[in-house]
Amino acid sequence: MCNTRVLAWKEQTVVSECAECLHMNIWHANLLLNFSRNEFLSFKKVINSLNFWDHSHPFPDGSERIILRTTNSDISFTFEVTDFELL
Repeated sequence: MCNTRVLAWKEQTVVSECAECLHMNIWHANLLLNFSRNEFLSFKKVINSLNFWDHSHPFPDGSERIILRTTNSDISFTFEVTDFELL
């Protein structure tokens, strides 16, 4: 496991970086996302460019959620507005 240092922490979301390999991690609730530094910056740019209400959809449980697709076509993440804002 990497020797990580915390870069940012807000409620249940933590952004950290490995001091040795410089990989970035986003720990959010039960998710752990791993990125190279360039991948992290690209992900951050995409997240910051999205307006939740312009991209959200109603889900069967009655909540409004945004869907973030991954490079694996079988895996997508969904976030309610509060979790998306924390991310």
